[in-house]
Amino acid sequence: MDISEETKSRLLQNLSSPFDGNLLGVKVADAERGKIIIEVEPKEEFTNGLGIIHGGVTASLCDTAMGGAAMTLGIIPVTVEMKINYISPAGTDNKLVGVGKVVKEGRTLIFAEGEIYYKDKLVAQSLGTYIVKNPNMSSK
Repeated sequence: MDISEETKSRLLQNLSSPFDGNLLGVKVADAERGKIIIEVEPKEEFTNGLGIIHGGVTASLCDTAMGGAAMTLGIIPVTVEMKINYISPAGTDNKLVGVGKVVKEGRTLIFAEGEIYYKDKLVAQSLGTYIVKNPNMSSK
């Protein structure tokens, strides 16, 4: 990880929140400034009536990946808006991998992109805008 120990600690703490950490089981696989890779072992409870991962779970993972990428900058991001494109379905027999990247870092807004993969296949792409809630903590 190419980020400060304080940022790494805050990142892991924030991504281990009751929603992400306990419900979805998000784990940080790798992180550097402006980028993060997360992993989730999907559960049957994550599926819809068709037996594929529910779009809401995929959207949550996109938001978590993009927000996590923003957190690597040493700030606390809050989602302002998000867009997602669902590209292909995912099942529960392999982990889901989320990649979040900061596209543009501003003083008040962060723009990020996210991708979710299942068996090396692109499942979803997203774009998000995040407001910086603690600009004094920014590492800029």
